Amino acid sequence: MKAWLAGLEQRERHLVISGAVLLGLMLIYVAVWEPLTGKVDALRVSTTEQASTLRWMRQTAQEVKKLRGSGGRAKSTGGQSLLSVVDRTAKSGRLGTALKRVQPDGEKRVRVWMEAASFDDVMRWLVLLDSRYGVTIENSVFEMKQEPGRVDARLVFEATS
Repeated sequence: MKAWLAGLEQRERHLVISGAVLLGLMLIYVAVWEPLTGKVDALRVSTTEQASTLRWMRQTAQEVKKLRGSGGRAKSTGGQSLLSVVDRTAKSGRLGTALKRVQPDGEKRVRVWMEAASFDDVMRWLVLLDSRYGVTIENSVFEMKQEPGRVDARLVFEATS
C-alpha cells in the first residue's frame, strides 16, 4: 500500500489521503455519533413522558388523600350495641330465616352464622351495615350451597366507633 501511494503524484496523494480522512470521519459519524444522538433524543422523550406520568400520579395521590379524608367514618351504631344492630338489621331484611346464630366477641366484635342465605341479600346487608352504621367485616367465610345463589356464611363484624 505504501509503494502504491509513493508511486502517485503529490497531488494524487493529497487527494487520496484527504478522501481517506473524509471517509474515516463519515464512518465515525455514522457508527458513533448518529446512534449516540439518537439514544439521547429517545431518552429525552422517555424522560418527558415519565415526568408527565409522575405529575399525574402525584395529583391522583392528592385526590385519593382528600377523598380518604372526607370519607372518614363518622357513622356509628347510634348508641346501640353492635350485637343488636347486626341482629336487628339482618332480621328486618330478608335474612331472618337464614340467621342461625349471633354471638358477641368482646365489646366491639360480633360473630354471625347464616345457613342457606341469599348471597345477594347478604351483600346488600353488608353494604347497609357499612354505609349506615360504619360496621366493618373483619373476617368472612362463604360456602356455596347446591341451590344457586344460596350460601352458608360465617362473618365477624367489628364496630369502628
